[in-house]
Amino acid sequence: MTEAPALGALATPVSVISADTEVGVIEALLRTHPESIGLVASDAGRLFVLDRPQLETFLAGRLGYGRALLFHRPVRVLLGASALVLPAAMPWDDAARACLARPAPDRGTPVVVELGGGRLGIAPVGPLVEHLSRQYESLALRDALTGLGNRRMLTETAGAMLDAGRQVALLLIDLDRFKEINDSLGHSRGDQLLGKVAEALGPAHTFRLGGDEFVVLTDNLGDGSGDYLTGLGRRLLRAIQGPFVVAGVPITVEASLGIARTAAGRRTLSDLLAGADTAMYAAKRHRTAVEVWRPEFAAEQGIDLRLQSELRAAVDQGQLELHYQRLVDARTGETRSLEALVRWRHPRHGLLLPGVFVPGAERSEVINPLTDRILADAIGQAARWHHAGRPVPVAVNLPAPVLAQDRIVEVIRGLLAWHGLPGRSLIVEITESAVMTRPEESAERLRRLREQGVRVAVDDFGAGYTSLALLTQLPLDELKLDRAFVQRIHHDRDRAIVDAVAAMARGLGLTLVAEGVEDQATADILAGAGFDLLQGYHFGRPMPPDRLETVAA
Repeated sequence: MTEAPALGALATPVSVISADTEVGVIEALLRTHPESIGLVASDAGRLFVLDRPQLETFLAGRLGYGRALLFHRPVRVLLGASALVLPAAMPWDDAARACLARPAPDRGTPVVVELGGGRLGIAPVGPLVEHLSRQYESLALRDALTGLGNRRMLTETAGAMLDAGRQVALLLIDLDRFKEINDSLGHSRGDQLLGKVAEALGPAHTFRLGGDEFVVLTDNLGDGSGDYLTGLGRRLLRAIQGPFVVAGVPITVEASLGIARTAAGRRTLSDLLAGADTAMYAAKRHRTAVEVWRPEFAAEQGIDLRLQSELRAAVDQGQLELHYQRLVDARTGETRSLEALVRWRHPRHGLLLPGVFVPGAERSEVINPLTDRILADAIGQAARWHHAGRPVPVAVNLPAPVLAQDRIVEVIRGLLAWHGLPGRSLIVEITESAVMTRPEESAERLRRLREQGVRVAVDDFGAGYTSLALLTQLPLDELKLDRAFVQRIHHDRDRAIVDAVAAMARGLGLTLVAEGVEDQATADILAGAGFDLLQGYHFGRPMPPDRLETVAA
């Protein structure tokens, strides 16, 4: 939104005359300075404005005798209410509001402006009121927080483009885990982050729908292919990635983006918004960041919404089950720990993997009872192995909304005590983004868990953008390299990254784990690079506890 100019830019310097000055002298002065809109008079320390139209009215008088009657009278007899005196630095819209707050007869009278150094000026009211009127018109089309276009402006802009027959694409951006930022840093800090995202997007055909949703509307479709639009979406996500420093915390923005373009049967703004919204939720569900609308997404969304409504009942009715995947010693191949991975045995859809229901659960309150259930089952199973003489540690992922609450420390403490299990039998895995908003508070909760003997691992390291310095602030035991790097380890450039991570982990005294190991050749390279533990299909798929071939430590 354009910043309002200062009142001093509108003011004309003026000399102050005495209220004893004769009216005839005042008339002569105004005739000598035809550009002047009026004069300022002083009477007993008070300032008054006598503007040109007002004086001409008085001089005309009843039956035209005003000039003869007033010519030698002091101007004091014509003065009304004291002048409104405003500072030169006051913005026009504030000055206009001050003018309009005066009694009705005085609202059009020019204002006196303090120019500094004892100098005064005089400014007309008309331009101020016109400016304020334009501001109100702009506010009706602009988002008050970011200055971007609002939904009304989007409706008008899109309507004009579509009515003209232009082909357009609508890109809907939704910030991931924004609620956590608001809850952790406060809504005022969340607003600051939204403002920084808006600046990064730029004003051209960019709109804020409300909350943490933004829209970009474009008729630049390139070759019109999905690949071109996907590339455009990824460039926008990179533009808003940051990190942005808010309240001293560097926050990397993660977002999901859905795209819909005009096509047969989709020629209205409502259709485009609905399509982009469906594609955006598909991007969240599949963790692809960007998706272009496809017909199958509509069916997926319907299933996803039904699943989320059924998930709480599934937790209570015991439909969730845990499968366990081995983490093996990189040199001996012996099992060192097991990761618990949740599955949902749905009565209609069969066995569902976590990617189908966990992302949605993380956006709702059901994530707490879901995580409680997983922890209870995993610790219970670890206790059964432990008491049978097979003390293999079990790892459980703690989602970001769960780690953001103090209760998780007591939940784990109570479960370990109930099963008579030492803390070293449990490993909690966190993601980089889970600790980004309030690293000090997250670190404190993790320290309290480690005091119980629980080990802490960073999962999917390299998938986010956490600073390496943050790793030194967290109480960590393990670092799990994201599978994307492992799968590209045969390329020299990516091998260099893996070697650097391995060296850093050794320097920090961390156990280094590689995920997604698919073959022996990759396992050999990782072992040679100094990795301690390996995990992947090469060593076995996740399976129920009764099917594990071995759980020996």
